[in-house]
Amino acid sequence: MNNNTLGAMNWQQDRSESAKNPLIPGARILRGEDARHVYVNSSASMQRFYALSEVNDLGLFSYIEKKASTDGDRPWATQAHPDINLYVYILKGTGTVVLGGEDQTFEQESYDFVEQELVIVPRGVPYRFTGEWEGICFHVRASVFGTAAGTNRFPHPIVTLDKPARPTQEERDALHEPASYVCMDPLFSVGIQGEPVVKGSFKPGNLLACRTDLASVQEGMEANSLYYNLTPVDRQTKNERNLDQARKNAAALGARVIKVADSPSQYNANAGLKQTCTPLTWTDDIAIFNLAEKKASSDIERPFDSHSHPDIEEYKFIVSGSGSVTLGLGDATCEIEKYEFKAGDLVILPRGMPHVDAGEFTAVYFHAKHSVFGKTPGSSLYPHMAYVYTKPPRPTQEERDALYDPGTCLLMNSRETHALHVPNPILKVDKLDQGMKHLRPDLFAE
Repeated sequence: MNNNTLGAMNWQQDRSESAKNPLIPGARILRGEDARHVYVNSSASMQRFYALSEVNDLGLFSYIEKKASTDGDRPWATQAHPDINLYVYILKGTGTVVLGGEDQTFEQESYDFVEQELVIVPRGVPYRFTGEWEGICFHVRASVFGTAAGTNRFPHPIVTLDKPARPTQEERDALHEPASYVCMDPLFSVGIQGEPVVKGSFKPGNLLACRTDLASVQEGMEANSLYYNLTPVDRQTKNERNLDQARKNAAALGARVIKVADSPSQYNANAGLKQTCTPLTWTDDIAIFNLAEKKASSDIERPFDSHSHPDIEEYKFIVSGSGSVTLGLGDATCEIEKYEFKAGDLVILPRGMPHVDAGEFTAVYFHAKHSVFGKTPGSSLYPHMAYVYTKPPRPTQEERDALYDPGTCLLMNSRETHALHVPNPILKVDKLDQGMKHLRPDLFAE
């Protein structure tokens, strides 16, 4: 059976499942075989783009395959993405991300990365990649500061800053000109061009030496030193070289590459699995980014609890293995939906809808800090909000004590080291009676 046939069968079954809850729009799962394969000339890489829609909190999600050979004859074009951070999680291989460049506004930084490390390209900062690697690439539609990326239909904004070498005229002609501004749709199929959001940079210089009459005025510190000395930052990484690189542009807060050693593993008792929580910070557009490793044996003795995340979607990219997700368990307002998933699938858990996972798989899961509908779940310090529906069995008293009771509503920080318990916002759930028209024949004569 070829992939096209398999994909057709999957989406028909998936659409049938989601039709059980027609008031909740949007796909619940985007299959790897249904992703759109595109050769992206600007990065000289093959990418698979997943069909996100207007109701999704993400503006872009793709799988990138980058070859080292392109560093010589087809280097990555230097680009920037206004208003939003770009996240690239490395699944295989190694490489380097270079931030800044010819533009005077940002001194060049360079970071090496390996698999299972998260690269964060700060909003509006020029960047390019080298090396040979595979990974997932994504960004939100609305940043942590509430700024929308691009436009509603075209939420992937790109500012091109150079025009690198290409071996053929056709490829050279297809590159954007420097200073061009383009917004692409999530499938990278069509875009719109606009006026450059930035036409250039300007440094006025300090002309104090020209004013001898102001000789008594003390010259201040260099701007970057002021930011570094005066602004406390969250130490997301222990890598001293990376910290030194980030000091070159201290006004751009946050880590650029979060190393494997920066995300220690822990046991999630409510899910019955091993997870690593990436140390994100206040300026990140995503609230959590975790790597989860689940065993099938947990389904018998340590099953998932059913829980939801009010006001925000949760995304789960399946790195390896397979399993299933059940939606609606424990919520009387929802019909039960169930989806089987495998490596390469992107599972989308609708906001406020309970979900339970099963199977044996490795996955990365994450969600935005600011939803497409303008909602901000939780708080700045505790942006990971969860509402619990069920309390599944556990083989030991220690594990049972670690579970949350149904009706618990809590806010967690991105590293899941602390939680705030808040009042349960749901007092009662019932279905409204729609069969009382016979009581008012004066209103319903039919």
